[in-house]
Amino acid sequence: MKSASQELLDYLHQRDVFYMCDLYELRLENGLVFRYADYDQDIRLSANDGRIFSSKGPGFKRNRIKLAAGVTVDTLNVTVYVEESDCIGNIPLLHVAHNGGLDCAKLVLYRCFMDMPGVVIDIVEMFSGEIDVEEGGGLSMTWKVKSSVQRLNVLYPTRNYYPSCPYSLFDAGCGLRLETVIKEGKITAVESAQAFYIDIGYDSGFYDQGGIEFLNRNLSGVALPIKKKKKKGKVTTLLPLSTLPAVGDAIRVFPGCDKQPTTCKNKFHNFSHNRATPYIPLPEAII
Repeated sequence: MKSASQELLDYLHQRDVFYMCDLYELRLENGLVFRYADYDQDIRLSANDGRIFSSKGPGFKRNRIKLAAGVTVDTLNVTVYVEESDCIGNIPLLHVAHNGGLDCAKLVLYRCFMDMPGVVIDIVEMFSGEIDVEEGGGLSMTWKVKSSVQRLNVLYPTRNYYPSCPYSLFDAGCGLRLETVIKEGKITAVESAQAFYIDIGYDSGFYDQGGIEFLNRNLSGVALPIKKKKKKGKVTTLLPLSTLPAVGDAIRVFPGCDKQPTTCKNKFHNFSHNRATPYIPLPEAII
């Protein structure tokens, strides 16, 4: 069910002719928010709201929204038409999507009602959900935006028992906090798009299955899992980077976890939160 302000309801009851347009709000996982208006001029909301939706940006084409009773996972298909000038920071939007910058991003669709072009009465939130980039290339990409109801699609019972710990590193069950173990540094040497050196120490294997994120320059916002980290600072990523890193690039890294009790105890000193049950046989074990 969509909610509208009383001011908008009164206006629509009194008027037969009014103006409408779609507004799109892109929320990235890192907290950055970008707003676009599918209109020929910028849309400025009321002084109490203060948000501005820019008409200078990518073009959007979407399918119709379907409303249904009951719990369903609604989806919205959006085609985004982009040019080289459509950037997030200094990086073209297509490159951001290709490098994983839209992972876990959220898109909110609003319908804007206007008395005259640019004179906003109010807006109504029509749809919101998480973005899944299905395809992209050339001058367009296709997003499938899935309603947050999809998060209810979980297995029950909520407690299952496995030989390894069922918690994800840094989630509420694990109890560790990312900011306590993340380290920032720089690239010191480059071998290839998949192997390079950083100025962060620690024993070999400490950052295996962890992650690395680039903070500036051409690879800003790119994050990849670490396959192997050796003692002398050499990092090998699971996948190659789309662009060679450069010496001096700022990065941050965090360690990974293989979910074994010994790792939790000796590496993270967090054994009290470990829920591995290593003596439960695997499903394929024959008794």
